Amino acid sequence: MINELKIFLEKFNIKNILLAVSGGVDSMVMLDCFYKLSKEIDINIEIANFNHKTRDGQSDKDSIFVKNKAKEMGLIYHYAEGDMDKYAIDNKISSEEAGRLLRHKFFNQVLNSKKDSYYLALAHNLDDQVETILMRIIRGTGIDGLEAMDVYEYPLIRPLLNVTKQEILAYARDNSIEYVQDLSNFENIYLRNKIRNQLIPLLKEEYNPNIYDSILSLSDLAKSQNQTLNRYLNILKNKIVVSKNELIAELNINELKNISDYEKIEIIRSEINDLSSNYNFTKNHYNEILKIIDSNSSSIKKINGLAFYKSFKNLVIRIDQANELENEISIEILDHHQLIVNSYIIDLENITDDYKSINLKIRKRKNGDRIEINSKEKKLKDFLIDKKVDSYERDFLPIIEVDNEIIQVGDIYKKQNAYMKIKVRRANE
Repeated sequence: MINELKIFLEKFNIKNILLAVSGGVDSMVMLDCFYKLSKEIDINIEIANFNHKTRDGQSDKDSIFVKNKAKEMGLIYHYAEGDMDKYAIDNKISSEEAGRLLRHKFFNQVLNSKKDSYYLALAHNLDDQVETILMRIIRGTGIDGLEAMDVYEYPLIRPLLNVTKQEILAYARDNSIEYVQDLSNFENIYLRNKIRNQLIPLLKEEYNPNIYDSILSLSDLAKSQNQTLNRYLNILKNKIVVSKNELIAELNINELKNISDYEKIEIIRSEINDLSSNYNFTKNHYNEILKIIDSNSSSIKKINGLAFYKSFKNLVIRIDQANELENEISIEILDHHQLIVNSYIIDLENITDDYKSINLKIRKRKNGDRIEINSKEKKLKDFLIDKKVDSYERDFLPIIEVDNEIIQVGDIYKKQNAYMKIKVRRANE
């Protein structure tokens, strides 16, 4: 195993490695191999450990175990923790996905702090590979979901990806490797555990003892087909994707209507993955998104931490953000008051003490809101449509209300008033 690892590092000229170590047998075997190699060849290794705060404190003990092992080996140890289950609830995603997102955010922070180029080594093995593909099939996936993980995917490396769990356990036994046993791996709570403990043994015993070979062969075929498909989809995307950044993607609805549902889903799946992850999206989820394209409604569908809706002529996919205006903000007028709300900077300066008793609130819009334009009342909803304000962003505009009268809407509407000086601007301007 060590010799294969040495060849791998030399092939990609890898010198600096951050090892993701949980304390389980896979990561401890990986650590042992890299540690022994560091005595033979010129490589730098460090340890990163993320504590998911699970299993009634057992994860704390696992982190202490890894920390002590790092000290024993004389290796730099990076540590962070986060409540996986709470993050899952807050972001409406599965616990598995929450854990993955939290630890990779930490790993990336460590990598970005390095002056030299570092690789992140993950201890995925061949069994993990098969489990992942089966899990995607069960949840519902496109051809891209059948692709296996890659051994090399800068800055990620998976040096044990072609090694079976049985081989890893044998190495640990033969080399007296200490590791912690996560007993929750044997509890059939999570889908992956059910696949590992129930489905795969059944498939091997009753249907195909070489099921791993069959699944990996399917995965290789899917990878070849995806390369051809992606070239075609990129041509389509150039016509369909209107704009995108790290928070939002806008797709031309008229162009989407000219292609098949399969093509629509593949393009949407790709854009979802660029923003967040399509890990937890099922066929039913994609069907719900397709309904938005043909709907006349501008209602917003929220799935797995993303928001989907129609805005004018575009289908919008964006990261769903917390709204600081869910509860209205009451302001006590001072000589000067500054707030930052939903990336808006609001400066309030009173003119005279006579107005310090006014009832001033900052809130999000609500049904029935009206504003005054040219001495006439107009529905706020109609005004925002005229201004082409995105339907999702309308709820993030701070509405400034004085004595139940709207005197300002974000930075797009301001009524003359004798109450105070008000300046609203976007924080990035």
